[in-house]
Amino acid sequence: MPYVTAREALAQEWQERLDDFAESQTTVQEWCDFNGVSTYQYYYWRRRLAPVNSQPQTASPSFLALDLVESAPVPTAPGGLTIRVAGAAIEVSTGFDPAMLRAVVGALATPLC
Repeated sequence: MPYVTAREALAQEWQERLDDFAESQTTVQEWCDFNGVSTYQYYYWRRRLAPVNSQPQTASPSFLALDLVESAPVPTAPGGLTIRVAGAAIEVSTGFDPAMLRAVVGALATPLC
């Protein structure tokens, strides 16, 4: 009989518990309450025992070739443009300050306390 460490035995026990949950057709909270374990323990062991290849991988940056197409010039309004953000209208005219526009839009997009 091969020697099993306490850590391996615990991992095996939790794998059996996770298998039991998968067959239980209950919510995580209900299953944890019934089995006397915390949801923290459940998620910890589910994450720990997940197959290595199921871990989220960060995609390496890649480049995509684009075909440039000539387009007609975009007509500009004589007085500028109007931006509507969070129920407010901001009129932007030629020669505006981009930093101020960023600050105003940021302030409008920030929720109030």
